[in-house]
Amino acid sequence: MDRSPKPPPELMRAIARDLKPVSPSPQPVHLAVRMAPLALLFSSLILVATGVRRDAGALGPLVIWGASGLQFVAGIALVWIAAHEGTPARRLPWQIVCSAAGAAFVVVVVVTLLTYSSSAVLGPIRDTPWRLDLACGLGSTIAGGILVLLFAWMFRNSVATRPTVAGALYGAAAGLVINADWRIVCPGSNLRHALGAHGAAIIATVLLGALIGRFLAARKLSTRKRRS
Repeated sequence: MDRSPKPPPELMRAIARDLKPVSPSPQPVHLAVRMAPLALLFSSLILVATGVRRDAGALGPLVIWGASGLQFVAGIALVWIAAHEGTPARRLPWQIVCSAAGAAFVVVVVVTLLTYSSSAVLGPIRDTPWRLDLACGLGSTIAGGILVLLFAWMFRNSVATRPTVAGALYGAAAGLVINADWRIVCPGSNLRHALGAHGAAIIATVLLGALIGRFLAARKLSTRKRRS
């Protein structure tokens, strides 16, 4: 005989009224595939608005398009890892997350060095003025920030146990995606400009994503407490 206490009928009726059908969470790979066209479309607006740098033909398709394509893929890979953070049962080990973030950093540095060395073959590289530093740093930060907000909207239903990490990951993804196109239009190739102005923009999107992820998690927790 079942001797467990029965819940009150009023509680059962309240639970029944609150039950609503929900859609299953998308698989991490599906979420990354959905975001890839959005990121590609948004970042391509930079090329349409500004145009390709003048020495693109001399640098060659490998340095211009191949390197940017590699950087874009690295950004989408970070989106895929961030999507895993929103699925506790599929969350990747911390070592893999750190390794992926480090690999993305290496990709940015290698692409920058490759562009610098290829430009040096064409002739002496002049130091970029501070106005170009400001324009690239501020412009790519704003563009990356907008893409971070779009990513955050796509991740709005995420229940990541590490929301700050998830936000930092899609923030880094936004920074890499924007930088992949920004380097195609930027005429500056010296290391101070590329790693300074462009790198600062990527760091800014990482911090913005982490703050947004933490804010959304705190907001969800507050909403649950009010409901309970």
